[in-house]
Amino acid sequence: MDEQIKLSFSTIEKALWNLTLETFQRSLVEILSILDRYLMAKRNKERYEYKERKEKTLITMLGEVTIKRRYYWDTEQKEWVFLLDELLGIESTAVSDSLKELVVIWATKGPSYRDVRDRLHELFDNQILSHEKIRQLLIEASEQLRRKEAAEEKKKKVKILFVEADGFWSGVQKRGNKTKKKRETKLIVVHEGWGKRQANDYKLNNPMYFTSFCSEQAADFWDRVYLRIWSKYEAVGSIPIIINGDFASWIRSGANCFKRGFYQYDRFHLKRDTKMLLSGNQENCKAALLAIDENDPERLLRLLAQEHGLTKNEDVFDFLNRLKPHRESVIDYRERLKGKKYQLPDDLRAMGAAEANVDRFKLRTSKRGRAWSTRGLEAILNMLGMLYEGTLKEAISGLDSTIFTTEQTEKIVAMSAGQIAKQVGVKALNAQKAGFPSLDKGATQGYSKLFRQMLEVQMA
Repeated sequence: MDEQIKLSFSTIEKALWNLTLETFQRSLVEILSILDRYLMAKRNKERYEYKERKEKTLITMLGEVTIKRRYYWDTEQKEWVFLLDELLGIESTAVSDSLKELVVIWATKGPSYRDVRDRLHELFDNQILSHEKIRQLLIEASEQLRRKEAAEEKKKKVKILFVEADGFWSGVQKRGNKTKKKRETKLIVVHEGWGKRQANDYKLNNPMYFTSFCSEQAADFWDRVYLRIWSKYEAVGSIPIIINGDFASWIRSGANCFKRGFYQYDRFHLKRDTKMLLSGNQENCKAALLAIDENDPERLLRLLAQEHGLTKNEDVFDFLNRLKPHRESVIDYRERLKGKKYQLPDDLRAMGAAEANVDRFKLRTSKRGRAWSTRGLEAILNMLGMLYEGTLKEAISGLDSTIFTTEQTEKIVAMSAGQIAKQVGVKALNAQKAGFPSLDKGATQGYSKLFRQMLEVQMA
């Protein structure tokens, strides 16, 4: 050949992708048009007075699709309605439920709303949603999920519950401007223990995530945690609930919210604080760390008192006085429960999952220098919690999916299911009528012949 054809797999792949999108967009419009015509023919003409057809652009998993549907005056309800919108649950936001689900999950996983916008742009070759619209969709989904009543379920029976608590800081916008102000977010993870993921790798069993920031008082936060635990588990008042965290007062106060609550000074934080205070006396420091490992709070307190006597360090003195009323928190929870004759599993592990979980939340909210609105931060924290619990996808799929039902529309769906399926099959699969460009290239071209054979099989 004198001239070589410049072609690549990527070119063919992209062309077919765009062709597929265009074909399915036209098929979707055709299906919706059939349904709209059917609803007009079967409607109660005394109730629904036809006015005109109005155009609406839907943003879907197939890209942007523009449809024209009929507008009616409802003489009973005294309002204007689109029967097609009500039948299919088409929302005024014009973003389909399937696309909302995808967008919210992407936006929750991160790294940013702009990243989701750019992914969609690459997928559809044009910007179908702005980053602000994506942000609003996530906030809307979060608030709907908070309002949604939890499904009733049988309470679960467990022998022990674990509560890991910690805090981290996020940038929050001051009202009226973009100035960042750091605010602490409190994180609580409740779980049933540990399960093996691999040889030396463990995962939390059935974790629940709670976050709180800004003006919520610690007591209100713990009440919220208690109510959810109470709604999920049997006999909460008779099982030990181990609360592990640093020495923050809001964490320690959690033990008072449960009848059998045990606060444990997180080993990592306890050793870190001890090392920092005794760094100038290596011998004393080693002895103090050994006292922690051997669950001996009295020896630890004596060593701290000796250090203060030698150095007159006020920080050591303050730490000593704060620790005295909570000396039992230095003892590993397993030893404490054995002493109280609790019958517990043999495979219990040391606690300390809060740090790793804090990092997961910080990665999305704090580590990229962002400033959040109060509402936006609350929403993303709520969605991250459900993401890590493994309930986000299922929860989102149930939103905005309530179909308008009346005796009439239920009857229409029941009577016409077979007829509509037949009409849709004929109309949608007849790609030539939908404008399938490949069929207009003549029967001699290989791919055109292939598509025609496929359609003949479907129509047979």
